[in-house]
Amino acid sequence: MKTRPRVAIAGAVAAVLVVGGGVAWGVSGSADEPPPKLHFAALPDACQSPSSAVLSKYLPAAGKPTPDAGGVSGDQQYVGCDWREPLSAEKGKTLVVRHLRVATRVFVGAFGLADAKSDYRSAWRTSSQGTVTDTVGSTHKEAPQLVRGLGNEAFLHHRVTTTALGRSGISRIVVRLENAVITVDFDGATYPLAHDGVAVQSKGVPLDESVTRQGVEAIARDVAAGLASCKVCLRR
Repeated sequence: MKTRPRVAIAGAVAAVLVVGGGVAWGVSGSADEPPPKLHFAALPDACQSPSSAVLSKYLPAAGKPTPDAGGVSGDQQYVGCDWREPLSAEKGKTLVVRHLRVATRVFVGAFGLADAKSDYRSAWRTSSQGTVTDTVGSTHKEAPQLVRGLGNEAFLHHRVTTTALGRSGISRIVVRLENAVITVDFDGATYPLAHDGVAVQSKGVPLDESVTRQGVEAIARDVAAGLASCKVCLRR
């Protein structure tokens, strides 16, 4: 049987023991240290966060959200939700269109905390700096930056994508909160309007990077706070 690596937690070495079908933690270290445990056992409704106040500030024209129930896969639970603003308007010469996606994954197995940390590190590694070009278009990625005071650990990553449909600036934050990993994508562009009031997507100009960075961080903080306050999500 393959042995999973041990995980160092607060300077102590934790070993997992299976007892009567359940999981018990044995910890070597200070007697004052509480036994490690998984913080979250479930996730809230996919479209519950961010709050209406935050949504109205950063996506004032957002339509009805589209949930992605995700479901359960092995030792993981997943939910996601999308908010979009319409690509048309009755008045004006230009139109700002924004898109928000929030996805949360919780790891509930015996190694849930270690798995969440591994998932976060994997996201960090794939957020490297550089430009990638393929048959669809090109994506320029900036170097990821750590975000302090958000969850247990978090980083922000910005990229600009150029395709035949135009250009879009996208900011992403990945947050690990205990054994859950939250990913928030916030992007948008300004488009000229055709005579029929529909956005000309091929002439889109990405929103200023400072705007999407500020928005995605504020949204991520709201989502993380919502998960932290979800009493029915906590392990009992």
